[in-house]
Amino acid sequence: MVDAIGENASIEYVPFQHEQAAAMAADAIWRTNAKVGVTMSTSGPGATNLITGIACSWFDSIPSFHITGQVNDSESAKSLGAKVRQAGFQETEIVEMVKPITKFAKKVSSVEDLAQVLLECFKLATTGRRGPVLVDIPMNVQKEEVSLDFWLTILAQFKPTENKSRYLKYDLSQFLDNSERPLVLMGGGLVAGGKIGVIQEWCQDNSVPFVSSWSAMPFLDRKHELYLGSIGVYGSRVANWAVQACDTLVSLGSRLDNRQRTANPRGFAPFAKKIAFDLDPEELKKLGPSYTCIAFDLSKAEELINRPLSPSINGWIDKLNEVRETVSEGMEEACQPHLLNPYRAVRLAQQLLNDDAIVVSDCGANLCWVYQSFRPSNQLLFTAAGNSPMGYSLPAAIGASLANPDRQVACFIGDGGLQMNIQELQTIQNFKLPIKIFVQNNFGYGIIKQFQDAYFQGRHHASGYGYSLPSFTKIAFAYDIEYLECKTEDDIRNLEIDPRKPQMFDLILPSDALITPKVEMDRFIHDQFPYQGNPGISFLPFNYPNHPSQLEQA
Repeated sequence: MVDAIGENASIEYVPFQHEQAAAMAADAIWRTNAKVGVTMSTSGPGATNLITGIACSWFDSIPSFHITGQVNDSESAKSLGAKVRQAGFQETEIVEMVKPITKFAKKVSSVEDLAQVLLECFKLATTGRRGPVLVDIPMNVQKEEVSLDFWLTILAQFKPTENKSRYLKYDLSQFLDNSERPLVLMGGGLVAGGKIGVIQEWCQDNSVPFVSSWSAMPFLDRKHELYLGSIGVYGSRVANWAVQACDTLVSLGSRLDNRQRTANPRGFAPFAKKIAFDLDPEELKKLGPSYTCIAFDLSKAEELINRPLSPSINGWIDKLNEVRETVSEGMEEACQPHLLNPYRAVRLAQQLLNDDAIVVSDCGANLCWVYQSFRPSNQLLFTAAGNSPMGYSLPAAIGASLANPDRQVACFIGDGGLQMNIQELQTIQNFKLPIKIFVQNNFGYGIIKQFQDAYFQGRHHASGYGYSLPSFTKIAFAYDIEYLECKTEDDIRNLEIDPRKPQMFDLILPSDALITPKVEMDRFIHDQFPYQGNPGISFLPFNYPNHPSQLEQA
């Protein structure tokens, strides 16, 4: 298969150093220009290396197409009639491994089977709730020859899926008409459906405040006064307060996972009427009886906004503005004032980038610092939100750069994350991709250390103790990538971005830099660390106990 693709002048392929990185790059292609990324790998370890990247696509509903080689059917374990672990060299049951994280996975038995499966896979990947697919092709099938007439016959049978709209009796206004403190939560499902702008416009026209998940945040007009921020464990204090103070919450396309509702979801808007719309009925089943759940394709969001909202809610908006003016997010408390603040570092780095740049964030503390501090702009920001593996942002930036050669691409990544896919610096250099790599270097795993400080008396096992990192200046030199170290804010301001070549900027952060604000265990989302005695908390219109675990007795 590799030889056939290499000999086909109409196909351009990009060899990566590691299959995991290739799968992550394929994931990024859809996120940045709505084309399906495709990978191809050998059997055994080549196929299993794809799994982490496939999981990124699965959890975030991203279509990607993965093709793996397999041993000849005549050499397979099944051909022996015995339950051996392996017969052919590197034979591995990759299909069974990836079935839980793909929309479809199959080992084909013939070229006719392959032809049908390829078309069906692409259709499945890109319709409904999107996701990754995998086709496993044995060597004997790869060797079969087919004529052009055969393929034309197969293609003639392909019928695109028709999206049939069904009558829906619901309208957003029917849930909000009697509300004194309404709130709309916009999630990634609205982005996937292409209708986040439609709902935002409706909210603005009807003076309904709105918040977002991180997946939806970059696609909103965040400068609008009705937008209160992103919610969750690492969300905005103001947005979280709004969730806890509203009397009606409408969630559109958000999974409402435990990074949004915390590990104790009973404490999430417990006194509000909650309505959740999602394409996937299974996502709704987990929410419980306190929610009105509606399975709905949000690509047809116009069906939800047939009439304007009736009541005036100026008092609610005035209260939200009062809280916004009073509450401090606490980001200045992330470290000592004389050290390089991670939030300030991100904002200064962001200012260096083009207004239409593509920016990829990684995981852990560095992910929080980016999403919590990223200023409103036309820049496209994304990450692998659900799987959130270390090292994602570097190969994802490669995929984004390959798919969007006319746009500037940058990635933010931690010192630990960079070591997970450090080999892809060679891919960047080999293809002369002018990616800007901002290393948020806090000399360890910051999000884990903060957890260990809170619950394990500061014992930084395997996050600080035992952790080590190389000299990034020597690493960059080895890959012929320009390296610049930044220890102060002025160092960042004075960086010169060269659009012609890759560059690595090593942002030297305090090893104990914190994520602020953050919800800790058995706390409500409006009660975040650092605990400032925030006056905004006293504005809550409901009688909250001190901890979510006390709600049953409250």
